[in-house]
This record gives sequence, structure tokens and C-alpha cells, in this order.
Amino acid sequence: MNVFDECNLRKLTAVNRFVSQPMEGNDCVDGGKPSEMTINRYKKLAQGTWGVVIVEAISVVSTSLARINGLILNEKNLDSFKKLVEEFKKINNDSILLFQISHSGMKSGDFSEKVTLCPGQPDEYKYLSTDEVEEIRQFFVNCALLAEKVGADGIDFKMCHGYFGAEMLRPMNARNDKWGGSFENRTRFLSESISEIKAKCKNKNFILGSRISMYEAIRGGCGTNGPNELIEDLTQQAKLIELMNVLGMDYVNISAGIPGVTSEVTRPTNGSKNLFLNHFRYAKFAKDLLTNLKSKMKVIGSAYSILKEDALDFANENIEKNYTDFVGFGRMSFADPLYPKKISDNEKINYCIACSGCSKLMIKQLNTGCIIYDDYYKNLIGNK
Repeated sequence: MNVFDECNLRKLTAVNRFVSQPMEGNDCVDGGKPSEMTINRYKKLAQGTWGVVIVEAISVVSTSLARINGLILNEKNLDSFKKLVEEFKKINNDSILLFQISHSGMKSGDFSEKVTLCPGQPDEYKYLSTDEVEEIRQFFVNCALLAEKVGADGIDFKMCHGYFGAEMLRPMNARNDKWGGSFENRTRFLSESISEIKAKCKNKNFILGSRISMYEAIRGGCGTNGPNELIEDLTQQAKLIELMNVLGMDYVNISAGIPGVTSEVTRPTNGSKNLFLNHFRYAKFAKDLLTNLKSKMKVIGSAYSILKEDALDFANENIEKNYTDFVGFGRMSFADPLYPKKISDNEKINYCIACSGCSKLMIKQLNTGCIIYDDYYKNLIGNK
């Protein structure tokens, strides 16, 4: 097996094992609608013939946003999202197109409502009641059904990187209601949502997966085994993946860390390059677990962008050894959205140099993309 082999997700077939991970462009218009800039970014990815393309962190609400120009999927914005899907599929009907649905929670910007699930957080965060959490759960379900309605092939239920879903899973989530405390309570949001989405979807081939942070590297965070623990312990993450399998989910997208808090754990830098090995280890951990369960769930690995020219060899090795099913590229999909096609055509590739320019644009709440190979973003950061 290698990265150019086909792979099934539910009853759909990915033409290769390349995954364009969700990367926020912060370029929507008119209350969360995909702009022409947004649509053009995904048209480029369609031209790149990725096996799977995951549309960036689409908020299920308009009140709590991480990006001032972030995407919001609601009834008002349906036509714009339908256009995004149609324009993508017009170019490439073979790639699987997923929507990552999300709530920013504590990662919400100062321009919106910052909320928290966990008691004892600073006063700047509104503590959510039991009913308010249930209301957000319904927003997730409704957003998934809207994704189906506009033609997406499935959803990525975001449970990573310090957002609402990740906060829910943490052992530090010591709420005394049905959403906190025990593992069963902390995973109730996911299990009830996925079950309801599956029951209400008309398309029985609609793909359901989730991106998770295996280890956040904070006390009481995901990948620890208690509210005051810091040392990595993947016991509860194994139980989470087993639950996802029981729920009939189609894949787990493996990540780690919290951008802006434990950033290098999420995205290794040139100075911390070898942290990619943790991502590979986490993907293998998940794949071994699912193989032992004789599960059809697939694993998407991460952190390949930092490897530049060596990424392809590592990708092929990990797939050959059954350490992962898919290989995910985030920053690289900004640097060269045509990456898989260029490999096939033996063309020159614009490798991500891990300069963090895209992150700097995001922090400044500007349109986000590659400042090395795209003059628009290069000029944008140069003028700010």
C-alpha cells in the first residue's frame, strides 16, 4: 500500500490517502458566508486532487467565534455553502468533501461571547448552564444536517485544539451535571449528538468522524487520567476511540496540543521538528487499537507538513506498515494546494517552510494563507 492507493470511508472511495486538513482562512462575508475568496481556495484544493478535503472550522453558532470572519453554517447562509460545494465538485467530483463543524468555546475572540464548560474559570468566560450546553448540542446536530443538505459528503465533529468539544472531554471537566465528572458524562455530548445525526440523516452514506487532541499537554487536559494530572496517559483517549467505534463513526483524525497554548505540540516548528514523532505514535496507537477491535474506522494522521521533501517517504512508510490510513497536511495545503497532483505529475512543489506566517495572519484576525508563495498574503502581512 502507498499514499496513492484508494481507501474507503463508509461507502465512498477516496482516490488517494492525502487529506487536506481544516485550515481557517478567516475570509467569510456577511455573517459567516463563504466569500469568493473562500470558494476560490477550495477550488484550488479541488484541482489538487486530494483524497479528502476538510472545510475549515465551521461554527454552529454566530455568537461565539474564534475568527472575526469565520464561517457560520445556518439557514441564512445555505446558498453560499451550497455554492462552495457545487464549485468544488464541478472541478473534482472524486475527492471526498467534509465540513468540520465547531464551537469555539474558550477559544472565542474578544469580539464575541467567550464561554466555558468548566467551573472555576476566569470571569471573562461565561459559565454555561446544563440547558445551554444542550442548546449547543442541538446546534451541532442541526449544523450537521445542514451540511448534508448543501451536499457535503460528511462532517468532522471538532473535539480538538482547546475548542468546545475538547474542553468537554477533559478530565478537568468537573461539572456536577450530566455533562461532566465521569467519562460517560464527558462523552455524552458526542455520543448523543452522533446518534441523533445518524438517526436524522437522509443520506445513509453520510460520513461521520472527529478530530481529537490525543494529548493537550496541560494539567487535566485530554490525554491525562485525572483533573490534576499532567503526565500523558492515553487510557481515556483509548476509551474515546472505542466509543467512536461503537457509535459507528467512520474515522478519527489524530492531532494534539492547543494552538496558542501548547502550539508546538500541535504544529512542530523547525526548532522542534522531531515532535512529529509524537503524532506518528498517536496515530499508530489509534490504528493498533482499531485493528484489534476489527473495526472499519479509519485513522487520519497529522504533522506531515513539517517534513517538507521527506513527507512523502514517511507517509508511504506509515501506510505500508499500517500505522495510519490517511496522511493529513495542514500548513502544506496553504503553501501548495496542488500538492498531490504535483507529485503525480512530477512538478515542482512549494513546500511549507514552517515560517508561521499563516499563524501570524490568523492572530491578527486577517485573511489567512501562505505568505511565502502567495503575493496577496505576503503583501497583507507586510502592510500590517
